[in-house]
Amino acid sequence: MYKVLSLLFVLLSVIFAVQACAGDYDPSKVTIGGNCPATSFAQWKQLDEGVVLNPTDIPIDELVIHQAGMAHVIEVAKALNKKFVASIYFPNGTLACIGVNTGSPNMIAHGETVAINNCTALYGIKSFTNFTLYTTGEPCAMCAGALVWADFKTIVWGTFNRDLYCKICMSNIPMDSSYIFARAFGLGANKAPRVIGGVLRAQSDAWFGSYCSRPTSIYYIKPECACNKAISVSQRVVTSYSGYTQFEVSLVNYGPAVQGMIVQSDYTLGNNDIWTLNSTLAASGVAPNTYTFYPYKDLFNANEVLTFGYRIQGSYAANFTLQFNYAS
Repeated sequence: MYKVLSLLFVLLSVIFAVQACAGDYDPSKVTIGGNCPATSFAQWKQLDEGVVLNPTDIPIDELVIHQAGMAHVIEVAKALNKKFVASIYFPNGTLACIGVNTGSPNMIAHGETVAINNCTALYGIKSFTNFTLYTTGEPCAMCAGALVWADFKTIVWGTFNRDLYCKICMSNIPMDSSYIFARAFGLGANKAPRVIGGVLRAQSDAWFGSYCSRPTSIYYIKPECACNKAISVSQRVVTSYSGYTQFEVSLVNYGPAVQGMIVQSDYTLGNNDIWTLNSTLAASGVAPNTYTFYPYKDLFNANEVLTFGYRIQGSYAANFTLQFNYAS
């Protein structure tokens, strides 16, 4: 009888433990920092994705260094006619080695992992503490994990994974590398690298090009993405006089913040024909030419509204397009 009651007690304890832990993760009801009992439902601490710095987030002297590093890997990529190239720099800032994704000897020989293996072969390096890695494209999920295991201090890239997959139609695991980097705590304290995305983004994006109309390419994938029209452009007539019409243009950002926005027109607008109404757009330093003018916005925040005015000969509005250096 005693054995039966003991067994029943154990079973009830396990049932109650499972019921107590099987629900959704609730940080207010758990203790972070200790190991879980054998009878509990285990779950690691929940995190948002890690921080990816933009070029405007870092000091200009550091940005110049990273721009040089990115320019070099893009140059190598073009010289070898390969899309994914990575480079590794010693802590003193000198180049250690380069890795190129050639698809050989197998499909996991990506630029980042090839660069790591090359450095290990050349110098016997096993851990890359305080080293910096540059790569033309944001590390995939596999490479991001490898970089955390290798203990890199800084990781810099040009083209984002979201753009590679959604805009360039290049096959990729649809995951932001920051998801992996934010979980570096699993390998020890202070293991998360400093991550900077979008350095020389325009040049890198241009090098990758687009495979959306090239379904026979080995890179091609038909992406499954939610494509939101983040910024709307609307115009209204303010007044007309002596053969001229004045328009007001409103831009509304319904998406995330974007940086380095240029407003481009298909019509010749002289210096006296364009003006800002709310002092949020600034001249880019590029003089108007026969086709375009370039009001510039360094940071266009989410839900922000920008307005500017212009006059044009006749009654037909100009057409406007938007270009971006990089986005947050």
